[in-house]
Amino acid sequence: MTKWITALLIIGVLLAGCGDDEQTNSANSTNDGEPANTMTQDTHTASDDQSEGVTADEKSTTNNEAGTQTGKAPIEEAENVPADEKAAILAVLDKQVESFNNKDVEAYMSTISETPESFNYEEEKQYVQKVFDTFDVSMKPLNPMIIKYEDETKTANVFMNMESTSKDLSTGKEVSQTTRQIMVFKKEDAGWKQISLFAME
Repeated sequence: MTKWITALLIIGVLLAGCGDDEQTNSANSTNDGEPANTMTQDTHTASDDQSEGVTADEKSTTNNEAGTQTGKAPIEEAENVPADEKAAILAVLDKQVESFNNKDVEAYMSTISETPESFNYEEEKQYVQKVFDTFDVSMKPLNPMIIKYEDETKTANVFMNMESTSKDLSTGKEVSQTTRQIMVFKKEDAGWKQISLFAME
């Protein structure tokens, strides 16, 4: 099964660098300079309804890109986000990135919902630990912005370009890349938690 965390995107490129043509085509699709026509969900199997629901704005932008000759359509920040909620959401993102870069699995998992969409929380925890044991990885979100906010459902879509570097501890091979992605957060009793991640091809 495919794991949803950003580390997968890093590792995918690292493996692609070893010469697997099929993986190369997939992993490098975010860096080929062409407008994207589709989106790939890097989560465990999710329904089409879920995918449509959380990525409608970005999917619309992607479709507009396909018909644009001059480049990618601009990503616009949602205007209905309360200032305190915006600060809280971006603080959780900051904590997630910091704990990931520090290989602090407990802190990292504390930013993720224990009832996420389309994957198992405990399996993800084990996978993240395996990633930390195998790679030196770092992430840096570039210009994150909330592009969709639903007050009724208390959900928010955060778009960013994620700059990442990965070094295989066993081989020393290092790869850097930048991917366009959307993190979906939901407000729970314990605060904002991530429930899904979507990456653009």
